[in-house]
Amino acid sequence: MNDLEYTAAQRRRELALKYFPQGMEYGMIALLDEVEQFLIKAYHAGQQAADKLSPQAWSNQTAAGYTIMAAEGAGFTEGQIQALVNRLHNRFDMVTQEEAAAHYRKSPY
Repeated sequence: MNDLEYTAAQRRRELALKYFPQGMEYGMIALLDEVEQFLIKAYHAGQQAADKLSPQAWSNQTAAGYTIMAAEGAGFTEGQIQALVNRLHNRFDMVTQEEAAAHYRKSPY
């Protein structure tokens, strides 16, 4: 059982205790089973909508790919590109995303 299924099942038990404290008949159980499945589907729908609206996740590989394409387009040699990528990996390790963005905003480029 994953976290979402556990949470939905937990909510289902809370609803059962709140609305049917004297116990449940078959129809009541079926209703809560359906509510539990709707909760899971609603969560998934909301998550998919949020994923479509959110900006792309940061990826060092994506940034390196852009850098390599730009260097190739500018006519860099293979050795120059390798040196650039090595330096880029070092910067990924030593500089935060916020620091890099601030550096870019202050740069003349």
